Amino acid sequence: MVKFFRWLLGYVCFSFSGGFIDGFINRCYENRINVQRLKTDNECLYGECLAREYIKLRSIARLSGGRIRITKKHGLIFPLLKLKNRWGLFIGAVVFICFISFLSGFIWNVEITGNEKISESEISAFLEENGVHCGAYWKGIDKNKVENLMLASFDEVAWVHINALGTTARVEINESAPKPEITEKTIVNVKAKKDGFIVRASVTNGWAEAKVGDSVTKGDLLISGVYESEKKKGNQFAHASGEYIARVKEPFSLTVARKQSSRVYTQERSFKKLYFFGLEIPLYFIPYETKNSLLSSKIDYIKLNGCKLPIGIINVKEKRYTVSSRLLSDSELQSLIKKETEKKLSEDFSDCEIIKKDIKISLGADEAAAKGTIICLENIGEEAIIKIKNK
Repeated sequence: MVKFFRWLLGYVCFSFSGGFIDGFINRCYENRINVQRLKTDNECLYGECLAREYIKLRSIARLSGGRIRITKKHGLIFPLLKLKNRWGLFIGAVVFICFISFLSGFIWNVEITGNEKISESEISAFLEENGVHCGAYWKGIDKNKVENLMLASFDEVAWVHINALGTTARVEINESAPKPEITEKTIVNVKAKKDGFIVRASVTNGWAEAKVGDSVTKGDLLISGVYESEKKKGNQFAHASGEYIARVKEPFSLTVARKQSSRVYTQERSFKKLYFFGLEIPLYFIPYETKNSLLSSKIDYIKLNGCKLPIGIINVKEKRYTVSSRLLSDSELQSLIKKETEKKLSEDFSDCEIIKKDIKISLGADEAAAKGTIICLENIGEEAIIKIKNK
């Protein structure tokens, strides 16, 4: 530690010659000058002292009838003395320190841990929408708000915490326990997921509780996974399975506006902006249009050792368009509502067999409406796990 402080303050190696050596040493101690590592060689004295005390040694050397000179300099003070008149270097160092301190207040990297069921790209997109991204200012982020929004937006997230580790935003996620996987060994019942009238039933395992011709409501037991066996004592358990086809009645409604609009794209242009720690600096003179334009942007970040820096180029694409609108005639509107009705029926009832459609179409001044009911055949059986408590 003593050596470190001596180096920090600076010390010199000196030589004394041409005078009375003993008198020189005595005067040094009388003036309380700490000289160290003294040794003589050919009527010459060598030693060390602090740089600030060396000036005093000159007068002592003259009084002792000799002369003194520096043989070597050690310490931090000597290189700094060379820069004492170079104010530009000092100002540059201060500016550099201030700049580094300023940059440390931004996010340079976003690290996501603990996610297994949710993809990292999905989380990154959510964080960017809510202000947590490379180049964002730490003090401008409400971490509690972002954490609560993530809990509300992702059902798989049990808890989440955003930690500030220097310039890295570490998003720690703990996902909720997955729902129990249903296998052939799982004890389950089969229940009705909708109201309906059973027209066909097929039981492959378990005990049938409902039969063809029964009307059931949502939640009714169709096949039981718990039954009594004639061969074995006590309740028997099984993975109930089967198919219950029921006639189901579903409401249907759809509206289509008489006024229809369409876009006609006329021009496409590209623009570039410099992205620097959240700032977007345009690299163009003529701005792009925001009205009647479809804009898309993508940031190409600069990478250092595989990590994204909050510096990059924003590529903006502008697609100009014009909007043309017109009012449909009654025949055109009726044709459109029929087409949209068939499309919606094929999408909403893709897993069902439609046996009857009772849909009425009405035309109004501003829109057309299709309302009615659909009767279809659908498998309404749904597996439900039986929870058994062990005694």
